[in-house]
Amino acid sequence: MTSRRPAHRSSTTSEIARRGVLVAGPALLLAGCGMLPGGEEDGSAADGADDAAEAEEAPQEESAPPADTVATADFDVLEVEDETAAGRLMSRVEDSETMIHPYAQATVIATTLLDSLTAEQFTALTGEEVPEVDSPDPDVDEEQLATVILPGEMKKFLLTAWESTDPEWAPAVDPTYTELHITYAGNQSIRLDSTSDGDAERSGTVLAIVDATPDAGTVALRAEMGNGVQELSLVDGTILTTPAPRMYDRGLEVEISEATTLDTKVPDGLGQDFMTLHGTVEEAYLSPYVSAGLDYGGSLGWASEDEIHLVIPLTWDRDFSSNVKELTEVVLVLPDGTELRPAQDQRTMFRSAHSQPIATFTIPADLDTATVKVMPRFGQVLDEDFEQVEDPVTATLTFP
Repeated sequence: MTSRRPAHRSSTTSEIARRGVLVAGPALLLAGCGMLPGGEEDGSAADGADDAAEAEEAPQEESAPPADTVATADFDVLEVEDETAAGRLMSRVEDSETMIHPYAQATVIATTLLDSLTAEQFTALTGEEVPEVDSPDPDVDEEQLATVILPGEMKKFLLTAWESTDPEWAPAVDPTYTELHITYAGNQSIRLDSTSDGDAERSGTVLAIVDATPDAGTVALRAEMGNGVQELSLVDGTILTTPAPRMYDRGLEVEISEATTLDTKVPDGLGQDFMTLHGTVEEAYLSPYVSAGLDYGGSLGWASEDEIHLVIPLTWDRDFSSNVKELTEVVLVLPDGTELRPAQDQRTMFRSAHSQPIATFTIPADLDTATVKVMPRFGQVLDEDFEQVEDPVTATLTFP
């Protein structure tokens, strides 16, 4: 039996790590202008592609534009004003990694490096007026606006589109403040709107001036929540920083096998003959971040890099009885015999017949297998001498 409740939409590590997400925003803009594979280019786009191919096949010396037509851009990174204009310049990224965060599942969907921008492109992308030339002609009295915008010596313009979808994080995170930033050289340059539940689908395009061969960390999308920081490179689509490497290395699924079942009756001793109970272990999943209600262990936050949280919602179906006291406990047994107790308070974990008990453990990230053991025990409110103990319910958990 395999539990399939990962903390995100991807079901395998390979799907997590190597895919592009295309649902809205820049993706549609790119598709609309024929830049994505399978898109139909219009005549001008096709002619442009043919011209570019011919230029690549016929190497020639690149001549510098006249000095009295050139201006050098003066900014680090900014959000693009006209994403349609940006879409015409970028090409699709096929191998971006996916940054997974409780309120963001982000990938780089398109990018390009440019040696220069035309005056029209500069205005469309930046929303700013065309600057004056760096070296005006002294014989010309009127204002001399540039027709070519350069990024500077040994620099290029980086144009990148990113997109985020809902990660469907499990367990669902209680409303928590989190921030998204565009960073430049490690500094938080652009603060995006804070994200919250139901507000994870977003996109953006940025323009930055970078080295001709830029480092992956020059421009990044940073997600912060609690003490956990994750960064996705907007240069090459790689994961730069994460508090949860286990999530990317091995995924978050848990396989369940050899699960035993309990079907029993406990004397009610009051208004009914028996309280019936059916219990077993049918599902479990891993999560690097738990900040939910007390049923899920409360505010555990991010697990450390060498640990991960294990969440086990138990199947524990029973009748309500005001006279039966449930004294059941659950432990996780590691291969070396170590027994871990759940984050929940076991005195209240099994008390309500109206909700399913959940056991949350923090385990070593490199753990391959463990055994969950539920030890059913019952008493009666009106009879302190009454006790009923059942054989343990067990299940083997494997972490692929």
